[in-house]
Amino acid sequence: MGKKKRAAKIRKSDEFPSARLHRPPRPPVLPSTAYSWDLPSIMNARDAQQRGHFRTPVQLATSMRTDDAIFTARRNRLAPLRCLGVQIKPGRGARAGSIAGEAEALFGQEGIAISRETIASINGDLADHGVAIGYNDWAPRVDGSRVDLVHKVWPLELVNWDSARRQLYTQVESGSGTPGPYGEALHPITHGDGTWIVYQSHELHPWRQDAAILAAALVWARHAFAARDWSRGSASHGNAKVVGALPEGVPLQDSDDEGNTTISDEAAAFLELLEDLAGLDMPVGIKPAGSEVDYLMNTSRAWEVWERLMQNAEKAAARAYLGTDGTLGSMGGAPGVDIEQLFGVATTIVQGDISAITKGIRTGILEPWCAVNFGDSAACPKRKYRIVDPDEKRAEEDEQRKRDELVKNEAAYTEAIKARREAGFEVTQEWADNLADRLGVERAQLAVQPASSATVATPGNGAAAHGSNGQGLPATN
Repeated sequence: MGKKKRAAKIRKSDEFPSARLHRPPRPPVLPSTAYSWDLPSIMNARDAQQRGHFRTPVQLATSMRTDDAIFTARRNRLAPLRCLGVQIKPGRGARAGSIAGEAEALFGQEGIAISRETIASINGDLADHGVAIGYNDWAPRVDGSRVDLVHKVWPLELVNWDSARRQLYTQVESGSGTPGPYGEALHPITHGDGTWIVYQSHELHPWRQDAAILAAALVWARHAFAARDWSRGSASHGNAKVVGALPEGVPLQDSDDEGNTTISDEAAAFLELLEDLAGLDMPVGIKPAGSEVDYLMNTSRAWEVWERLMQNAEKAAARAYLGTDGTLGSMGGAPGVDIEQLFGVATTIVQGDISAITKGIRTGILEPWCAVNFGDSAACPKRKYRIVDPDEKRAEEDEQRKRDELVKNEAAYTEAIKARREAGFEVTQEWADNLADRLGVERAQLAVQPASSATVATPGNGAAAHGSNGQGLPATN
């Protein structure tokens, strides 16, 4: 006997008391703060990410997005999910069709319960930090027929992991939500309780597994500091220094009667000439006889080091977010030929994000909504993204190619038999079967050809052995 399919967990309506659902938590107001980052503070924020304390990592990720390499890689990571369509598939049971119809209006392509903006923010937190938090804001209809919800993203910077209790906690506005074990200021986050949804791809410490910020933090530092030093160096390379020498015997300084030393009149006039030459308003000048004017240029090749650091950081940023640096093209040293292979690597990561978001929505939104409104989640619908599996696409293309080849071979098979017969050659069943095997088509049974009245000439008299003599009478010898 075959193995039985494991039964899905059925959620009941009594798991979600209305009193708790109708008191959604509210995040406290966070002050707007600008951060300045040096290498030690970047590393401290990365360590806080590993501990599951997200206040400084979120601020670090915000600052990292001001860098062009990080911004581009992150945008490419999040772009596919924004372009994919959504479909609601019915569950099982007699009521599945009607429940899926109601779910379409809330959670479908144009649903009002889950917006694209909310999913984009959740996907951003998931990519940056390996975890994202959402919550449901429930509201009963006026007629009492249904209890609807609107899903929203929760600010991740308010969330901390308590390693002793093995629980995520968040700060909430005083007086909102259910009081947590630490008092009014903190509230536990329990996935699937009707209020909270935790999006993650790993069961244990997801913020230490797939968080791009762990690798991209120092990449950003390397790229930003190299860009800063290169900009400073470009000022030195782009601004030549004008240095002059007075003729021999002309004093640079003079002394007055009180012994104070000042610049001589000749030196002051020559200095004024050098300032004019260094500026753009006076491109010409007359120097005194015997004097010299030289331009000092920065001939250092230190810019090559900064260029290498910039290129390395740009490729590393793409790999941290996309799993490949192919989006940079062949100019950056990345593979730029097999575009399908490049998309295949990036698609694997995107599919991981989609899996985490789809599971979070199913277990944290759809099942509680179905249980509250219909008694249980037995006929809970599924919300899926319309994404093409590369393996399935290649299989379909292979099948279509085989069908096209079969049509061509069938036509060639028929034409070959027809051509041989028209040429007067004998076509046997054995020959036709061998041709079918070579072309890879199904063998065909040849139709029996009608006997033809052939005319055979007799040498010498031009008479026919059989047939007519042209006058409708049998021929005679």
